[in-house]
Amino acid sequence: MSVVASTPSLPTAGSIEPVRRMLAAVRRRARLWIWVESLAWLALVAAAAFWLTLLFDWWVEPPVAVRLTALALTAGAIAWIVALKLVARLRAPLSDASLALVVERHDARFGDSISTAISLADRPPDAGDTGAPCDPDLAARTTAAAAALAGSVRLGGLFRGRRLAALAVAAVASLATIGALAATRGDVAGLWLRRMTRLSDEPWPRRVRLAIEGFEDGRRLVARGSDVEIVVRVRADGPLPDLVELRTRSPDGWQSRRMGTLGGVGPDGQTFVHTLTGVGGDLEFEVRGGDGRLTGLRLVVAEAPALAGLTIEYEPPAYLGTGFRPTAASRVVRVPRGSRVRITCTSTKPLAEAVLTARDAAVAGTAGAMVADPEALAGDVAPESSAPSRVLASLGATETAPDSGDRLTLEGEIPALDGDVAVSLDLRDTDGLSNRQPIQFLVIPVLDEPPQVAMTPRGMPAAITGAGRLLLVGTIGDDRALAEAAVQLRREAAKGTDGIESDGPPGEGDRSADDTVRLPIPGVREGALVAEFTTDSPHEVVLAPLALTPGERLACTVTARDRCTLDGAAQEGRGETWSLEVVTPEALRALLEAREILLRRRFESAIDDLSQARERLASPTSAVPDEDAFVVDPVVACAETAARTAGEAADVAEAFRTIHLELATNDLLTPEVEERLIRQIAAPLAAVASRDLPDLERACRDATPSAVVQRADVALERLRAILARMIELESYNQLVERLRDVIRLQEQIRAETLEEQKRRGRALLQRP
Repeated sequence: MSVVASTPSLPTAGSIEPVRRMLAAVRRRARLWIWVESLAWLALVAAAAFWLTLLFDWWVEPPVAVRLTALALTAGAIAWIVALKLVARLRAPLSDASLALVVERHDARFGDSISTAISLADRPPDAGDTGAPCDPDLAARTTAAAAALAGSVRLGGLFRGRRLAALAVAAVASLATIGALAATRGDVAGLWLRRMTRLSDEPWPRRVRLAIEGFEDGRRLVARGSDVEIVVRVRADGPLPDLVELRTRSPDGWQSRRMGTLGGVGPDGQTFVHTLTGVGGDLEFEVRGGDGRLTGLRLVVAEAPALAGLTIEYEPPAYLGTGFRPTAASRVVRVPRGSRVRITCTSTKPLAEAVLTARDAAVAGTAGAMVADPEALAGDVAPESSAPSRVLASLGATETAPDSGDRLTLEGEIPALDGDVAVSLDLRDTDGLSNRQPIQFLVIPVLDEPPQVAMTPRGMPAAITGAGRLLLVGTIGDDRALAEAAVQLRREAAKGTDGIESDGPPGEGDRSADDTVRLPIPGVREGALVAEFTTDSPHEVVLAPLALTPGERLACTVTARDRCTLDGAAQEGRGETWSLEVVTPEALRALLEAREILLRRRFESAIDDLSQARERLASPTSAVPDEDAFVVDPVVACAETAARTAGEAADVAEAFRTIHLELATNDLLTPEVEERLIRQIAAPLAAVASRDLPDLERACRDATPSAVVQRADVALERLRAILARMIELESYNQLVERLRDVIRLQEQIRAETLEEQKRRGRALLQRP
């Protein structure tokens, strides 16, 4: 048996046409589905971008760069959807074979008939035996079966219609929300459009409105290291926010600080403040309160103007010399009263304005806040004062350009300083910054004090004769310069007392100024600061030219004048006024002799004390109780007595020298009297006080009681010898006094005799 091979017959065009029409319908439906889905996604992405950018922009109000980034991300998402969801899918080929597989997968009735019919229909006619063997009848039946079912294909079942419908509804709804916003709040949509597309900085309308003070275009220039107070005014259409935050940006991120309230709620809202201390660099920050936002704020730090140098010179009054003299720049500047003060200030940077003002510090009641370093001449706290300030002459800022490099120098003067003046310097540079701390210092006038006079008569005499002399010792000085000095002598009526000091100046009361004699002191040179008169070179005042009479009193005052004439006349300084009684030579001798008697009795008492101490040393068993009932060692008691006796002896010796001086200054000293007073009493007594008695005191500490007794005997022997001379002098004085009485009696008898002779002569002449 032979098998005859036959070529399979392909489906005709008429038999496959229903299938192809069905696949074409599927192709159109697929492309529509792609368009609908892509447009829905585009609508959703656009709506999401709109609402997200709207909320973000309203909440944050970002800068332009952030908004540009958001627009770029939105455009990128839209481009991605168009490229991948629409263009790429539309460009993908939808062949009949592929679509046949899709239909067969969703409709089990077809089996593989559609794909088989399409593959047989698309087979080339010249394929010959190269293809797989195919039964023509089977191919025809398959094609007919596919064509028969092609008209009953449900195209909606081939696609996920519900998902597409939900996506489309969501897209329409999202677009509807945008349309509703545009219809109901066109201002909001328009503002979003302007901010996102035109990149406008117009702020969003808010319920809470914030306004910050001192910022221009979101920037504020501040001085480096200064404390910056941030003041925010808050208003609201409803309740004010309880919390306002200041958010600053640092390298570590954003930091929030709660701002405090200032005052109460007023018609204009509530004020919130916060102080940023020690701002050392540029600082970005923002303020938030409720739904209010202030963003993009920035503090720009610059160096504040400061004092680079300060020079203070003064020209003293004419009586102190001419020409300006420098003085140290310090917190308190002291210059002579009446000086002309010149102040020169140099700033650290170019200035727009600088003012140097002065205020009467006596009225202000403050010395200001000052430092000694000119580079830091600033007070920590500006003094509060109601004293009026005045701009010193020529110290206002008359030019804004620096006159030397990058600095500006100001110069001004205080014409005549008569009181404390507080000077302050205010600087403002071209950036509008002022000096961070007030630059202040105090100029104080140093008063010219009157001359100081410390002159006393040597020996401090209480009485003097008309032919005597005064020896004045002490110092005369002035803080600036002396002009002259003089001794004023005034004759007074007798007071009936021996008072030494009188507080009244010459010429007071009912006394005539003609009774005052003014004697210049040549030892005071004009312009000198100090004139000193020692015991070796005292100033001598001769009283003989005054023709003083016994019974009067003489008031002596030393005066001095300086060269200060600021108050019209020179200042005068006065020393103490000493009142001396004018007596006869005999009366002065009697006064001095009475003083000698008192000195002798004082000396006798000292000798008795030392003698008793010596007796206690000789009897060691005897105890010496002191005032507090304590037992004192006789040696210790002797040492104390020796020290007291030495002091008494020295005082008595000096008193005898004073008596010698008074006799000498009144021309009553004879060689015999000088011999007794100095060589026989004062000199030996001073020697015992300086040598023997101190040796006895030292022996009480170092030697044995027997040696101390010997020392005491030697000292007592010399003291008693001096006392004997005093007693002889007293006897001599008594003898002299008796002779004086005899002479006075003889003079009286002689006067009475002459008077009797005159009486008898007149009687004889009257006889008839």
